[in-house]
Amino acid sequence: MIKFAILGYGFVGAVHAATLKKVEGAEAVAVIEKDKSKWNSVTKGNIDVDGMQPLDVPLFETIEEMQKEVNADCLSICLPTYLHRSYTERAMAAGMHVVCEKPMALSLSDCDAMIAACEKYDKQLFIAQCIRFWPEYVALKKIHDSGELGRPVSFRFFRLSGKPSWGGPDSWFLQEEKSGGCLFDLHVHDADFVHFLLGEPKAVFARGVNLVNGTNAAVISHYIYEGNITCTTEGSWLYHSGFKMGYSAVYENGQIEYDSTQSPALKLWRTGADPEILPVNEGDGYIEQYKYFVNCLNRGVKPERITPESARFSIKLALAEKESLTQGRVIFL
Repeated sequence: MIKFAILGYGFVGAVHAATLKKVEGAEAVAVIEKDKSKWNSVTKGNIDVDGMQPLDVPLFETIEEMQKEVNADCLSICLPTYLHRSYTERAMAAGMHVVCEKPMALSLSDCDAMIAACEKYDKQLFIAQCIRFWPEYVALKKIHDSGELGRPVSFRFFRLSGKPSWGGPDSWFLQEEKSGGCLFDLHVHDADFVHFLLGEPKAVFARGVNLVNGTNAAVISHYIYEGNITCTTEGSWLYHSGFKMGYSAVYENGQIEYDSTQSPALKLWRTGADPEILPVNEGDGYIEQYKYFVNCLNRGVKPERITPESARFSIKLALAEKESLTQGRVIFL
């Protein structure tokens, strides 16, 4: 049994706590949250996750207090992004592996420090880029890698949400120096998956919209690859109708489309044939990523589907998009 302590019990921390109850071989043994008002409540976010409820595990205000009473194998860091580096280093120094919420960090220097901590303390770092494990995206990756639809032609990914309200009007989400804005907090899911699916682009061009305080609230990016292929992504905190995510992936012999608000949500068209409803595995990316990481820990192997180095490149890509937004030009990687 792999024992997890959860650091931070806002919306994302509640998601992790609910998820761990569904993962065989894993157990949440403690929650660390300095704000005691969150101990007996659940913060609602932009999606619903089954099993979110008030906590039934020991509660602590600090890592040090927790370690006096509870033996945890791994710390799940569910804190604001600007704190990811320092708590990753502290957790590994204290002898724990780390699951860290996306995005990995807001700078490459922080990413490098987190990777260095893995090497220094001989611990595993798993960045929770859950879309790499989301069933509808796993289906796309499988078909893409098989080559059964022929040459890839055109891709569009989208992720649309309202502005994060669960942190209040002065939320860290709305402070770019703490969250990175929509570009890093929401859109990074698709930037990461583009990198995972298509490899590293040679350049990127992005346009966006900011809130009145200058924090990015929406971004549309074009990724430039060698050859006759196009790829765009859209991320927004300005959507007025709940939450939706999806993609359109076009190949020379067919296409795959996913829209989380539709039923059926995932369809495949082969040239000259009627559309097919693609079956997907039950569950979600939150569960699947924990199952994968627990399996890696039990086997004593490093995760290959999402390495710290791969997550670092996704931050490099997001930083290039940010530079493009600021300068209004193509940024080469």
